[in-house]
Amino acid sequence: MKTSKFYAYALTFLLSSAFMVSCSDDDKNELDPTKGNETEKIVEKKHFDIWVSLGGTSGMGKSKTQLVMNVNSLEEQEKAIDFKGVAADVTAMLNQESIINGKYYYQVPKNTGRIGKYQISNKKATTIKEIAFSKNTFLDRRYSHAWIDDTTFVIAAASGDKKQVIWTKINAENLTITAEGTLNLPALPEGGKFSTSGLLSYRKADKKLIYLYTDKNKKAAKQFFYAFINPATMEVEKTGLENRAEEMAGTAYGELLQHKTFFDDKGNFYLACSSQLQDAAPSVSTDKDRKSTEKYGSLLRIKKGEFSFDKTYVGFSKGENDRKGKIVTVDYLGNDEALLYIQDPEYTKAPGWGANYNCYYAVLDLKTDKLEVLDLPFSEGTFSQRSLVEGDKAYIGVNPEKTAPCVYIYNIKSKKLTKGLSITEGYSFDRIVSITE
Repeated sequence: MKTSKFYAYALTFLLSSAFMVSCSDDDKNELDPTKGNETEKIVEKKHFDIWVSLGGTSGMGKSKTQLVMNVNSLEEQEKAIDFKGVAADVTAMLNQESIINGKYYYQVPKNTGRIGKYQISNKKATTIKEIAFSKNTFLDRRYSHAWIDDTTFVIAAASGDKKQVIWTKINAENLTITAEGTLNLPALPEGGKFSTSGLLSYRKADKKLIYLYTDKNKKAAKQFFYAFINPATMEVEKTGLENRAEEMAGTAYGELLQHKTFFDDKGNFYLACSSQLQDAAPSVSTDKDRKSTEKYGSLLRIKKGEFSFDKTYVGFSKGENDRKGKIVTVDYLGNDEALLYIQDPEYTKAPGWGANYNCYYAVLDLKTDKLEVLDLPFSEGTFSQRSLVEGDKAYIGVNPEKTAPCVYIYNIKSKKLTKGLSITEGYSFDRIVSITE
């Protein structure tokens, strides 16, 4: 691997830069009540957090050195950015799988039975506050989440025995638990097991939570379930099942890292899905019949105001016959277009579905289902989120085999790509995060 020559450097980095953690009160950002009635324009100050790892790609609990650098711009710079001495080493403190809002990260630290609020800035990670769970306890990385207003988010996951789904509401400002309970979902068939976290989204138009989950019993039918929930009471109001795809594109880690769902301009909800390739190779994992990674993707839709999936629509629809690619992440670009990050070793001519450079980026027209592959290097890393949409630009990170990791900037209106910042070779590019200061 091209990062091997950097192991010595990584050791030097870790010995020379101490990991700094401090605690502080939650910052206040309120308007001065003594001011008059004049209207003031508040300009948000923003920056980007670039997450990289040393010693190979990270994610899914891998014990890699994780570094984060704040940058003011993703535009091309005179020199490639180097993390040595200017990045926060968050390895011992944070996973990249986080709930992110404003300038804060929220997550369940490993083996703590707690949830915390954190900030990454000035070459360090800061603990703002941590609290113990009350009745319901969640594991690190394995829960779904949704924001139901500016200050409140809800997390959900299968219980320890996977016989029910638990939830907890959290006030993000003061980090307090405001409510918790169990979803009154229909019982699964005998032997059924709720998926680890499922996916949770909030539909603002009618103030409904959409929860998506599967039955992980190996004998269960290849289908998934959905539920509409009243966020005020957390009562399940409507449920259903969908069998045009076998499962959601994410079942275990929610959307703590990867984007699997989006709403379009009209308020329609889209879900990336996965189905098993019939000719999948035998697995060397616990599933002896097939490789769990060898799947093809599709997009399904729930129209605005509806409470079931639109039976007239399947996006990325050629499926196994033509498009064998699996949708890894999906971002809405606007104007009925979506940016897809797709794993497909057949298309990229990679040796296989494992740790190879077998992923590419493409734009999907949601109306015509036309796929336009972007002229970018193939990338390694299927548990990452290197794409970010802001305004009329999409920032797209690549983790190529023969050149340094870098960002490309896609102008959504002109459909042109330009080169953005580069990262010194030797780091694995994992994530781009937009931070409001």
